Amino acid sequence: MLLRHVVALSIFTLSTTVFADALDVNLRDNSAQFQYSAAMGTATLGKTEMHAGYLYTGKVNNYFADFGIVVKDAVSPEVQGLIVGFGMKGILAKAAANKTSAIALGGLVRYAPPAAPRIGLVASAYWSPNILTFGDADRSIETGLRVEYEVIPQATAYLGYRKIRFGIKNAADETLDEGAHLGVRLSF
Repeated sequence: MLLRHVVALSIFTLSTTVFADALDVNLRDNSAQFQYSAAMGTATLGKTEMHAGYLYTGKVNNYFADFGIVVKDAVSPEVQGLIVGFGMKGILAKAAANKTSAIALGGLVRYAPPAAPRIGLVASAYWSPNILTFGDADRSIETGLRVEYEVIPQATAYLGYRKIRFGIKNAADETLDEGAHLGVRLSF
């Protein structure tokens, strides 16, 4: 059942006109994450972006695949540099011997001070309660924080911290990945 929803969401997002793409790669000693995102056009309610990503950790061959849609835009002209986004994502993951899938809701906040617009601070969080989490887990929580610097308009370097945690049914919670990472986002 979940697979049908995943396929339908993928076809929907790929069938839309794409105006801009970005590739995001971040690394740390024991994990690597690759993300692809594409703008899906603009609307009166904000800018829609789809993404698909894969996180591999060397720890017991864990992985975390996600794909989703987020709508984001500036809060208001009076609050310059503040962007807020809300969205949802599908998750397929393996943490230790536990396999899970989920539909998570969440979003992000990005602030770039008007005096230094090339520097940005981004916080994100996604949560999946029991009703939207399947397999060996009964919930998932993904949080992240990063400081970005736009080196050139098409390349942004960043230092980030993320934590991805699953509540496992009838067992202790499992942290899939936690720690600082270095990354770069290339727009084309």
